[in-house]
Amino acid sequence: MTTDATAWEQFQSGLEPRDVRAEVLTSWRRSQFSGVDPEHAAVPYVETDVDSSFARVAVPVLTGMATHLVGHHSCLALSDAAGSVLWRWVSEPMLRSTLDDLRVVEGFNFGEEHVGTNGLGTALETGGIAMVRGAEHFVHRFHDVTCVAAPVRHPITRRTIGAVNVTCRAADTNALLPVIVGKLVEEIRQALYTAATARERELLAAFLASQRAGPGPVAVVGDDLVICSAQAAELGFDRLGLWDAIRTGAAPVLPADLRADVRLVRSDGTVAGAVVTVCEPAATPARPGRRRGSGRADAPRPATADAGPDVVRRVAELAAEGPVAVVGEPGCGKLTVLREVFGSALVLDAATYPLDPGAWLERLRSGGATVVRHAELWDLPAVRRVAAAVGERRRAALAFTVTLPAGSGSPAGSPAGVLLDAVGASEVPVPPLRRTPDAVVAAARAHLHGHDPRLTFTADALAALRRYSWPGNFAELRRVVRKAARDADGCRVGAADLPAEVRCARALTPLETAEAGVIAAVLRAHGGNKSTAARELGISRTALYAKLRAYRL
Repeated sequence: MTTDATAWEQFQSGLEPRDVRAEVLTSWRRSQFSGVDPEHAAVPYVETDVDSSFARVAVPVLTGMATHLVGHHSCLALSDAAGSVLWRWVSEPMLRSTLDDLRVVEGFNFGEEHVGTNGLGTALETGGIAMVRGAEHFVHRFHDVTCVAAPVRHPITRRTIGAVNVTCRAADTNALLPVIVGKLVEEIRQALYTAATARERELLAAFLASQRAGPGPVAVVGDDLVICSAQAAELGFDRLGLWDAIRTGAAPVLPADLRADVRLVRSDGTVAGAVVTVCEPAATPARPGRRRGSGRADAPRPATADAGPDVVRRVAELAAEGPVAVVGEPGCGKLTVLREVFGSALVLDAATYPLDPGAWLERLRSGGATVVRHAELWDLPAVRRVAAAVGERRRAALAFTVTLPAGSGSPAGSPAGVLLDAVGASEVPVPPLRRTPDAVVAAARAHLHGHDPRLTFTADALAALRRYSWPGNFAELRRVVRKAARDADGCRVGAADLPAEVRCARALTPLETAEAGVIAAVLRAHGGNKSTAARELGISRTALYAKLRAYRL
């Protein structure tokens, strides 16, 4: 099936074209979500190492193929893992001029998020061979060419380190182009393996042997080298930091829920690296109590697990000096923190204040420790009356909870902020779950034990719990654990027992985390107005909406 310009125009006008390959239509949708302009998208220039070790190995292989393509009106190109061109060769001057205009030149980046559907970008996005013919390109000015590309994975680390691309005029499209690209990729992989050091080969052999020995997550770490199984890659621990600890003789640092067996690998009499085999988490010792489904008789108190000892300790220290406010997103455990500190304190809810303000304020004036929930619900007149009532209290512990939208850092400037200033309350932020993966695991295991002491999570389930962003925080976590405990087959809760949105979640990279933080800050500055936020960020509203969905903001 060959896509013509009519289908492209239908898609750009908002219609769903029929005569388009499924993989191309999916890429068009990704391009649209990323905010790529189909008429005016510019190919960005990115500083890159055109003389990288990958290029030094791959370019001779491509040059050898180039001699067979003279007179075939084609171009060979090599890119890095981000889609930036490292090298190119063009068979004839007229095609070279066309490709210069299209910026198929060293240093220019063809990532799908910048240029939309194209050979290099789409191959790197999907991880497989991509053939994009003429009008299948998302950006109109590429409709005169055909691109075929495939990613190159390093034979030792198995990570994608770049891509090979063949370009020709759309009229010269040849069914053999994917065959040529596949042959080039395989030859480059062989050349990379030949160029690998003896140490790297020893580590690869150790990795393969460990994988054959069992199904658990396996990682091999060494100087500037990490090889890991897909399971190990999802666990989220610092593999290079682990190697630093092993090399210096320190105890390996792993997340609280993981344990691992470490075996050193030697090459030529020296330590070349280490094989790290992650073991299933140790089962939580069963406590005497009622069986599953009969209540929570001897369940560990989720309060301590949910709140986190550091937050509880800080609140207790500040509460001894005066009023305190715990601030955070919905469901992040604010009331749990205060109950942990104040025990059986009187709990008042600001939501009930309008029903009978006089009686409500009288209860607030009474002695004894008092916790006020949802202080963010008051308006300024109510804040003034509450502040006056607080001034009439005998010296007794007083605390507030303030719920803020996701991404907000402080109630400063709001009526709740005015109240906290008036009563001199110290603020303690309670972090959302997405920032504390260890707290996710601790709370999940505590709640699971509460449902049935015999149940434990498998390693893949814990990895999925860590990756998920938990927009509903502990309230959502409790719901997920409750359902998983009910649906588990046997005494082990695996990833398959978790909801699809949890087990399929992707962990954000540090760069993505930083970007999500910037977007959240700009949205706050503009009061949630997405149009003005997109203008300040320099992206389209479509791209902003896509990022909000991806980062669950």
